[in-house]
Amino acid sequence: MKQQFLGIRIGLLLLAFGTESSADAQETVQLTKQIATKVDPDVPVINPLPVSFHYDPVIREERLFDGSIRVHLCLGLDNADSMRGPLVAEVHLTDLRHSSRTHVRYVPLVIDRDVFRGDSARLASSPQPESVKNARDNSAYQFHVVRYAHFDLENRGWEAPLLAPARVYRLFVHLHREAESQGPHTRLGQVPYPFYTATSGSTRLDRARKTIVMRTFKEFYYRLNGWQTGEKYPMDCYAYYMWATGFCTVGNQNGRTQLHNLFDKENPYNLGSHIPELSGEGPIHGDYVRVPGHSFMLLSYDAQRGQVWTMEGNFNSTVEVVVRKVSPHWQVGHLRDRHIIPNLFRVFPDRPRLFPGFGG
Repeated sequence: MKQQFLGIRIGLLLLAFGTESSADAQETVQLTKQIATKVDPDVPVINPLPVSFHYDPVIREERLFDGSIRVHLCLGLDNADSMRGPLVAEVHLTDLRHSSRTHVRYVPLVIDRDVFRGDSARLASSPQPESVKNARDNSAYQFHVVRYAHFDLENRGWEAPLLAPARVYRLFVHLHREAESQGPHTRLGQVPYPFYTATSGSTRLDRARKTIVMRTFKEFYYRLNGWQTGEKYPMDCYAYYMWATGFCTVGNQNGRTQLHNLFDKENPYNLGSHIPELSGEGPIHGDYVRVPGHSFMLLSYDAQRGQVWTMEGNFNSTVEVVVRKVSPHWQVGHLRDRHIIPNLFRVFPDRPRLFPGFGG
């Protein structure tokens, strides 16, 4: 385990060095694209903790936006006595529509449960026991005791709203010992890599968009950690989009979107120059973009910088979040309500809205 986290520490240091001068949205306009930074640019000390983000509950539970988001964590407690006491999460949150602004919140970490893995327990490909395939290749990153926890971010009545419906956010999270006042002296370290998430909205399309991008965020995060999700798609940018949206689009085949069923004479492709207008009308996360030799998914448009955040399969043979300068010549497939399967989301009395196929 010490070797595993030494590797994470070295990797994060290299990432910090490689992105220091042009971290994600701070890139100069001369750059056409830049991989989004994976380390917090506001905290110089890198001390990765044996902690991971837990995406499955967020994907399974598709609630209407209520002014809050919940982030789930898995804490590996072996050889981590410092994480056994009351903890506080320091959260650096960025709305990708306004990527030059970072909001900092300190919120308590709520402990949900502990899971013990004995020697005979079936190892998982990550600290999440739901993922049990291809475990042998990932056995170095296992804990005998995993603590499940969460924290909540919510809008406060006495200040401007922190969160809005149908938005995409990036979070860097640092854990602290609970104290009368939090600061560098109480910081234990950071959760390796960023956490990307999205809020839902009031429409069926908003809810579909959230689930689309959450599927890709989990895949992106698992790739970073070298874990297996069990998803079956080739490392291809076009196939990645077809997989990500295939659960919800009309005319899909074997869980894969058929783009000719979505963007045609009735709903033609837009140009990249239309992205500011489309973003002004509503959400764009989950939209499709094709360029010569490549395609990708839109996440958000930053009007101040004239840039888009994108999720890209087969970017340098892996999955990456990328910041791109908008090109007016792109072809953009903008999702509409008519593209979404009718009756996709079921509502149960007194229960959260669930997406069938993810625990529903």
